[in-house]
Amino acid sequence: MTPLEIGLTLFITLLGGGILFWMIQVDTHFRRYSRDAVAEREVQSARVSLLVDEVSRLSDDCVALLHTQPRLHGLITAHTTITRLEQSLEAGGNRISVREAASDLLVAIRGMLSSHLTDGDFTHPEAEIDEGVLALSARLFDLFDALDLASPHNLGLSSLETRRLGELAHAVGDDSWAESCYREVVERIAPGNLVSMRCLAAISRDGGDLDGEAHWVAEQLSQEPDDEELLRRLSLLHPDTAERNVKRLEALGKATAADHSFLTGLKERIQGEAGDQSLAAVEAALEENPTVEQYLLKARLHRRRNEVPLAIDSVHAGLEMPGGRQYGEAWALLSQLLESDPKKLPEALKAAVHACALEAGGTGLVLLKADLLERSGRPEDALEALETAVEQNPSNAEIRSHLSQSHLYAGRRQEAWEVLEAAPTWSEPQLHIQKGRLLLSDYDANRDAGHADTDILVKAEGAFRSALDIDRENGLAWLCVARCQRLGGDLGEASISLNRSRRLMDDPLVAAEESLIALDEGRINDAARLIDEADVNERVSLVVPYVKGLVSARRGHHEEALERFGEVLLADPHHVRARLNRITLYLLMDDVQRALDDCDWLLQTYPNLLLAKLRRAEAL
Repeated sequence: MTPLEIGLTLFITLLGGGILFWMIQVDTHFRRYSRDAVAEREVQSARVSLLVDEVSRLSDDCVALLHTQPRLHGLITAHTTITRLEQSLEAGGNRISVREAASDLLVAIRGMLSSHLTDGDFTHPEAEIDEGVLALSARLFDLFDALDLASPHNLGLSSLETRRLGELAHAVGDDSWAESCYREVVERIAPGNLVSMRCLAAISRDGGDLDGEAHWVAEQLSQEPDDEELLRRLSLLHPDTAERNVKRLEALGKATAADHSFLTGLKERIQGEAGDQSLAAVEAALEENPTVEQYLLKARLHRRRNEVPLAIDSVHAGLEMPGGRQYGEAWALLSQLLESDPKKLPEALKAAVHACALEAGGTGLVLLKADLLERSGRPEDALEALETAVEQNPSNAEIRSHLSQSHLYAGRRQEAWEVLEAAPTWSEPQLHIQKGRLLLSDYDANRDAGHADTDILVKAEGAFRSALDIDRENGLAWLCVARCQRLGGDLGEASISLNRSRRLMDDPLVAAEESLIALDEGRINDAARLIDEADVNERVSLVVPYVKGLVSARRGHHEEALERFGEVLLADPHHVRARLNRITLYLLMDDVQRALDDCDWLLQTYPNLLLAKLRRAEAL
């Protein structure tokens, strides 16, 4: 053999041996993998068998649970149906119609209601609603909104099902749907259904619709005319039916002294009278069942009879009742009874503070508290009380305008404007009136400086007329319009506006403004008569003594006029017109030194006051 042949033979032999060795190794690994796979399949088979057994056991348990808890079947059905509808809405871009979803909705509703076995009366709940039912209800009413479905009219539900659906709607806070459900029962499915009417009355009461509540209470009474609670409730809602309702209670033998006291108090408020019979009825109620409310009614009756000490005693008796000191209206009434007595000012202030802390008395008591603080020598606290009230209720136009006016009285014009301009809305006439007052104050300041700006006067009248656009029956706005017209020289229109104001409100300042018009027209006697009329009822405003000073000066009663202007300046040293008029009187009486003293005071306080400079020049 040649070497080549020998080499090829060796190569082929080695190659064949290698292939044979590889095949033996592959076969060995394959056999081992086969054995492992068989073992793994046996393990997996055992696990699958265990899983099948577990699933079978769980299935049996579920079947047993559904048999023992049949309500779950309805919830599961409702959940499945609602989920399918939600997915359909998402896939269809909210384009599914009510007609397409009607059958599924009915399945979901009935599945859910089958697990809520009540009479549908949320005013007398039979049991706490299951959390699962509430969750499904919320999803269901969201579906109704997405489908623009606003009532159960076309769902084909029975009276009981509709009431239950209304109860669930109320439970999840959807009172519009609840009202629709109960109305559907009363108006179409089962007219006269008491449960539905009771629930409709409750929904109206919660929504602040007292007329609606009264309607449904009256409807209930048509079914149950002897229900004493309904009779009493209707008396509260419709006072004009109170006497008839109390007579009905008397006929039933169920009228109490409290019922007679309520009727008496109602008549007293309507007629504005407080006779012995009214007090006797209240006292009889107090003997039978004393309450804080009865003591307060007794106090109000005494107050109407001008028996203030007895009224105060009644309020104190009410405060001594259990829980009476937490009754804010009692503190409010006590503060109002005491505020006119200077000796009891601290006690009145204490009562007002208690009432405000208990959020009683409303806006009027907040203003009374500020006034009492002012009269107690605590102007900073009074201002703080008003500022706190505005912060707590920024939309309260009356308190905001009062705060602005307080700044104006203290000479803080910028702060007065800032408070007013910070109002969130201008829908109340008080804000426009206060704006006009601020503009009139600017006009007066310019006039005192010697240059009356008629543009400001026009803006002020415009502000008052904006108030009238909101409320044409606002007597104060008409009074302010009249003042603008008088200052503008239009005395005829001013008189017409004052006549409107007088018809709308009984305020002595109307007579004071009429007196100023009479002075401008030279009718001194009429001016004196009108200002005397105002002086009888008005003891606070500085307008009255100022006008009386003008009248006395026109009549030539210089000493009396000086006394009146001095009274004004004692209360308000910055009353420029009163001081200028006093300077004129001093000059007429040849009291040059006093005239110069007043001129110097004005020029030190208001250096640019032209009229003060002229008066000083006259004195020198």
